[in-house]
This record gives sequence, C-alpha cells and structure tokens, in this order.
Amino acid sequence: MLLIYYYRRATAPPPLFLLLLCFGWGAIFGSIALGLEWIFEHLTSQWEDWQRFTRTLAGVAVRQLVFIAPIEEGCKLAGVITFLWLAGRRGNGRSPALSIFIQTIAIALGFTAQESWVYLSNGVATVFERAIGTPIHAMFSAAFGYALAREQGAGTSWEQGSNDQLPITNYHHTTHYFLINAIICHALVNIFSSAWRYNPPINLLSYLLFPFLLWLFWRMEECWRRVQHQPSIILISGMTAMHRHWQRGLVVFALMLGGNAIFGFFLLVRTLSPLHPVQLLEPENIWFIASRSVLNSIPGAIAWCIYRYLRFAASRRNLP
Repeated sequence: MLLIYYYRRATAPPPLFLLLLCFGWGAIFGSIALGLEWIFEHLTSQWEDWQRFTRTLAGVAVRQLVFIAPIEEGCKLAGVITFLWLAGRRGNGRSPALSIFIQTIAIALGFTAQESWVYLSNGVATVFERAIGTPIHAMFSAAFGYALAREQGAGTSWEQGSNDQLPITNYHHTTHYFLINAIICHALVNIFSSAWRYNPPINLLSYLLFPFLLWLFWRMEECWRRVQHQPSIILISGMTAMHRHWQRGLVVFALMLGGNAIFGFFLLVRTLSPLHPVQLLEPENIWFIASRSVLNSIPGAIAWCIYRYLRFAASRRNLP
C-alpha cells in the first residue's frame, strides 16, 4: 500500500513493474541481513558477559550502533546499489533522480516487508506494531536514497537555488555520510523504543521516539519534494538571529507536542487491542476512549497551530 501511495504521488514515476522488482529485491536483501544478524547473535550468545551487558540500555545502544543498524542499513544500501547497477547494464545508463529515490523507497519497503513477515510468523510482534514500524525503514533509507539521486541522477539540475542545496559541497561523498546518518537514526529509534522497559528516569527516553519519527517523516517529505523540483516548505524565516533561534525552538516544541500526541494514540490503541469489539461499546470504555482522545488531541492541536504560525510568518516574506 505504501509503495502504491508513493508511486501515485510521483510526477514521473518509473514503471510499476520495476518498482515491484525493487520490492522483491529488497526482500532478498532483508533475508541476507537476517542471516548476518543470526550469525552475529549465534557468536555472541556464547559470551555470558555480553548477554548481561546487552540487558542494559548502554548494551542495547552498543549492539544497535555496532552491529544491528550497520547490518540492516548496509544491506539496504547494497541492495539499492546492485539494483541500480543491474538496471543500468540492461537499460540506457543512469536513471533520473526521482526514479532512483523512489526505487530506494521500494527496496526499503521490501526489506521491511520481509522483516515484518519474520516477526509476525514468530509471534514476536503484533500487526499494529508492524504497521507503525513498516514506514520507518523507508524513512531511514530516504537519506542515502536522496544522496544517490543527487550523485547519479541524470538530466537533473540541482543548482536551482539555496532551498535545494545540501549543507555539504562534495556531493560525490555524500552517500557515505548519509549511510552513517541512517545507521545513527536507525540505532536511535531502536534505543528510544527499548527505553520504556527500564526504570525511571531512563524510561523517559521513550518520549523522544515519536517526535524523532515525526522529524524523520518531515525529512523524507523534504527529500521527496526536492527530487521532484518542488520548493521546500520553509519554517525558519526570521530576519534576525534571535528570531531564527526562537523559531527553531518552536519547531522543536511542535515536534515534541505532535510526536507525543501520536504516542498517546499509539498507547491508546495498544491498550484497547486485547478487547473484543463488543467490549469497546461499554460505557466505561467509551468514556475512556473519548477522554484519552481529547487529551491526546490537545498537544497535537497546539503543534498544528505552531506549524501554521511558522508557515504564515514565512508567507509574509513571500517564501515557499
């Protein structure tokens, strides 16, 4: 469904059959990543001290940063590069930037589809949890997909204005930079999602998860707009340094409010999921759903108002 969604949003998408091939190619590299992770887990299971260490949050962070995130993001990047190489040999050279970016997204979705199948078939995750986790792999891959689109996309002019510029001038090395970025983002998401299992104050880190996911989604949408030569959505438009710092603070505040509003709805659905549909119609459950929905909607509405204020401020300066 997500693949079709992005296919229909693209102004000049590659053939759908090609994207389905990318999807399957991503599933193959998902299996490769699973095999590498299994080998890693098998080797480390023999070290009792390592097992004890990985039960701590510091151990989770080391495991994610050193092994899990590099394996998964490295396999996704390897899948994208090999597919582009094979497509280039059978086609007419390099692909347009938009095609490279959406093919990267398709491979990432195939990767996470294979991962979801493994989780669901072994009963270690629910359908709702995997529905939340499915688009996240595409958000990680958007970073190096955008870099590949800039480096290898043919017939594309990127020097159209300051809004389309990366904060890096050597574009031939940005893929490595964004691979590291994807690894760090991947590790942070898994660390934040694991923090709730620990005692306070460590479990407070879990409240950073959904604001961070919201930022990753925003970044992916910005990359999507740029590869289609659409203007970026400007939120920071202050004329003075103090005003720009104030607006950046508002952006962070809006991300925290909006992300934790989504987090609240996530917890609500997870709390209600064990109930039978008939039980949801009981008066106490109806009141619980209504009260929690209103409570979660308030920070979301404030975040939306902040966003509209920043967009209005930018429009007054005739920015996109």
